[in-house]
Amino acid sequence: MDIATIIGLIFGLFLVFYGMSEPGSFTPPDTFFNLRSLAIVLGGTFAATLVNYPFKNVMGMMKVSLQAFFNKGKIDHLTTIDELASYSEQARKKGLQSLEDRLEEEENHYLQKGLQNAMLERDSKKLETYLDNELNSMIERHTNGQEIFYNMGSYAPAFGLLGTVMGLILMMTRQAATTSVDSYATGAQDSMAMLLEGMGIALVTTFYGVLFANLLFIPIAGKLKAKTDEEVHVLNIIKAGILSIHSKEHPLIMREKLLTFVDKDTRKTAEQDAF
Repeated sequence: MDIATIIGLIFGLFLVFYGMSEPGSFTPPDTFFNLRSLAIVLGGTFAATLVNYPFKNVMGMMKVSLQAFFNKGKIDHLTTIDELASYSEQARKKGLQSLEDRLEEEENHYLQKGLQNAMLERDSKKLETYLDNELNSMIERHTNGQEIFYNMGSYAPAFGLLGTVMGLILMMTRQAATTSVDSYATGAQDSMAMLLEGMGIALVTTFYGVLFANLLFIPIAGKLKAKTDEEVHVLNIIKAGILSIHSKEHPLIMREKLLTFVDKDTRKTAEQDAF
């Protein structure tokens, strides 16, 4: 589980409930809970998403969204570099073809396919092109999921505003139909109270739109982007390592080159372990 995502959602909802609550209690008034408003915002957002994207992409979005709540495990850059150095040492001693049996147990798909291609391809430029294409394809898939959530974050407030406008139109027309000169003279106070109550209910739809956009859709898109950036960083390390192995660089030189991808503290830890 991604604890940061869970804590953020819980803390955000707590603050919203606290702001909604009556003074001296933690019980929000019933005005804030309106199924019609909720249906307009969520239903309208989902409908607009279906109009904008193919059905397959929208269904895939559900699966992608789970990545914001679950971690694949901590990515250890030094472990990745050590593994690449191990492949490099074996390739220098026994040749690239000796890695074939070992690659069958490799869990990282990009590393596995990259080294398999390195065994077959003699031209380093073509190998680099292959690695770039694989990397760009992964980035494009992830970007599509992020884009859907960013757009949902823009649709939700728009449908919230639409629901508010609909509510105000209905409220005004009903008020105009039931108000006459005599009733206005005798019940102006009751009429104003009904008007304010109806306006409050109409604004709930905008409240839902802003809430879902800024606490759910846009933050999920941002979390997915952060996870993609982290994965791309690791894959760039792997790419540089594969190209070094293919060009038969010395493992120590390759290791020093790969350590330039990590932060200063991690590099310092690696240097201490080396001694």
